[in-house]
Amino acid sequence: MNKKFAVIGKGFIYNLHQEAIAKIGGEIVDIVDESNGPDAWKEMVKRTAADCIVILAPNHLHFEMARFSAECGKMVLCEKPLTLKSEEAKILAKYPNIFTVYQLRYHPSAKKLKSEVKGNENYQIEMNISVHRDEDYWQSWKGREEKSGGIIFNLGIHYFDLMLYFFGKADELQTKSLTYKTGEGKISGKNYSCDWRITTEAPKENQCRIFKINGVNYDFTSKENLHFFVYQDLLEGKGVAPEESMKSIELIEKIYENSKNN
Repeated sequence: MNKKFAVIGKGFIYNLHQEAIAKIGGEIVDIVDESNGPDAWKEMVKRTAADCIVILAPNHLHFEMARFSAECGKMVLCEKPLTLKSEEAKILAKYPNIFTVYQLRYHPSAKKLKSEVKGNENYQIEMNISVHRDEDYWQSWKGREEKSGGIIFNLGIHYFDLMLYFFGKADELQTKSLTYKTGEGKISGKNYSCDWRITTEAPKENQCRIFKINGVNYDFTSKENLHFFVYQDLLEGKGVAPEESMKSIELIEKIYENSKNN
């Protein structure tokens, strides 16, 4: 692919993408956001000279934007989650060259774990994702479940993706509690058991993103712009395809379903 990109959305995450694109020698040739009107993105996708569309819009818009862009013959890079429904992810799996941003897969702790985890060993995991989100966050689309999918879609999906990436599919789960700001539960697979906790109510000074695995802490906090590695792979036609993205989407659907049944 060439290095020309068109971007839909200019919110909080835009600067990281802009920086990563510049670092690979790329160029943003078109950009559109909601201030241009609700359908301006479609016209941009149809006329842009870019061959890759980068989707940074609110989560509930991802499916339509990704499908339309793919039908226009564009490569697609979409911020997580790819969709809010696994059925939509299945539809997108029919198109080539659609990828989801899961930059934490490039974190040094992720690379270390991926090389160390063995299928014939058992793992006890404690996932503690404790972050602070201020009132501006909750007043934006991210605070509206119908647009964001809720906190475990908008934040937790990164860490559920990592768990599945390292340890394989989940066989059993229990959702102990789930609100629009916090969640807690247990997930078990063939050779692992994971007690997970996600909260957005942590004090700023006590934030953490930790996987404790068999007593050893793996910290997924990062000051490095890991999006660069996503774009580096994209240049080679590599990335997290819809079939792979679907795994964490399906898991989150089951977490919600289990929560309603408890």
